[in-house]
Amino acid sequence: MNIDPRNTTNPVFTKNSVANQSPAQATSNKDAAAISKGGDTVNLSALDKLRAEPEVRPDVVAKGKELLNDPNWPSSEIVDSIAKLITPFDD
Repeated sequence: MNIDPRNTTNPVFTKNSVANQSPAQATSNKDAAAISKGGDTVNLSALDKLRAEPEVRPDVVAKGKELLNDPNWPSSEIVDSIAKLITPFDD
């Protein structure tokens, strides 16, 4: 194992440690997360939007209930295509 006695950090380690902070810390350190030695940028705005979404989305639950009550869902074509994936050989 090669241990470097100098106190230097790897740019990937720096980006990951900043990305693992809480959303409040990540927002305050947005400029630090976007700049690295290699010139790469990290955009965390999509991740922040995802974290802001509620765990249970009523619109998606309603759509699922609607599909469950539909006697034509899933369609025969979908069932056949899934069956062919599950049992690829004709007996």
